[in-house]
Amino acid sequence: MCRSERTFSERRWTIMRSNVFAWLMVVGILGGLILPGLVFTQGTGRVYNPRLRRTYATVNEALAQSRNGDTLLVVGKVEGAVNFSLAPGGVTLIGRTSGGIPATITLETCPPNLAVIDTRGRQGRVQIIGITIEVPPGCYGILSGDSGRPLTVRDCRLVGRDRSALFSGIALVNEFGGPFLIQGNQITNQLVSAAILVDGRGAQPLQAIVRGNRIGSDVTAGIIVSDIPSGSSVVIERNLLDGGDLGRGAVGILLNPGSTGVTVQRNTILNFGTGILVDGSPGSKILANHLQDNGVGIAVDTTTSSETAPPVITDNNITCTSLAACRVAGAVGLYFAGGTYTLDARNNYWGASTGPDSAEDPAPGNSTCPEATGSNCAGPAGGGAGLPINADGAVDCSTSGPGSVRTCPIRTAPNRFAGA
Repeated sequence: MCRSERTFSERRWTIMRSNVFAWLMVVGILGGLILPGLVFTQGTGRVYNPRLRRTYATVNEALAQSRNGDTLLVVGKVEGAVNFSLAPGGVTLIGRTSGGIPATITLETCPPNLAVIDTRGRQGRVQIIGITIEVPPGCYGILSGDSGRPLTVRDCRLVGRDRSALFSGIALVNEFGGPFLIQGNQITNQLVSAAILVDGRGAQPLQAIVRGNRIGSDVTAGIIVSDIPSGSSVVIERNLLDGGDLGRGAVGILLNPGSTGVTVQRNTILNFGTGILVDGSPGSKILANHLQDNGVGIAVDTTTSSETAPPVITDNNITCTSLAACRVAGAVGLYFAGGTYTLDARNNYWGASTGPDSAEDPAPGNSTCPEATGSNCAGPAGGGAGLPINADGAVDCSTSGPGSVRTCPIRTAPNRFAGA
């Protein structure tokens, strides 16, 4: 081989080596954002601040050294409670996102503040993303309250450290302002006293979205909303909730008295004692949810009236896998205890093309529920074969009158756009 050819070959090899070296450097730098030269034994973890290029043994140590806008990366299993009041500003806490090393925050026993991650004293916007949180008995996984500052909890997994004990998931207590986003989290297969709680503070409005979470199966209450003042924007949408057993008396989504103007839409709710309970929640909207195999599909005003702004219930599927089996078990599509106004429950599917039955005067003898039959509601009243309506008034279904439920027009087939 001539000298020029060897020189060309050597240059090409030098370039290739340089490219490979550059590629390895890039991989090393990018990897450093996740594992910055860390070597640690199995079961231990670290928290990394890319701005400072420093690692910490606990999240609290990293928070105390952070500044507003910092991102902290959690790698492996990190022990110890987390208190965001230690950070001087807003912080993003990130664990596993789209692969990579799992990130877990764990505690053996519940601390005095009753939370694994306490965000109540945060000084700015906080985001918690992609972290598994092991919650000890009697504890909250993530707790926020009396702050008013923005909070995002996304793509996290909350599990009980003691799988036989009760714990609570994500709780906003006495909150206002926001916005708050609780999205894409999993709180599953545990005995959960409350998976997600959204609780307002007095007359101060708040903005909150609870979207795309998976909750079940042995939960006592899936999503609870309380004390939401007028002027707020609270939306519960596209969540999948499985209660595990319709006979346990658990509630999928509960709107407590004083929850004003809450929208509950496109959720899938299965196997609860009561799928959705709307109690003294004026202006609430229950839209396009899929409720299946629940003891009671939707219950309205069991203790407190919503007559100042009656709720609207429309475009929902309220049904059973086996309609006959549900009927034998005493399942009810809608229970209405408010006797001072007419409840609007039109355009729902009740598990049969003929509409709902009446709990007081069951088919085929009833003449009041639904008000009419047929695809255009032009047929005779009565004779609905779907899940029954149970109202405290003398008549379940009529076009008007206190204590009645208006169902017509009905959906003769399931709403394919309903549910999560």
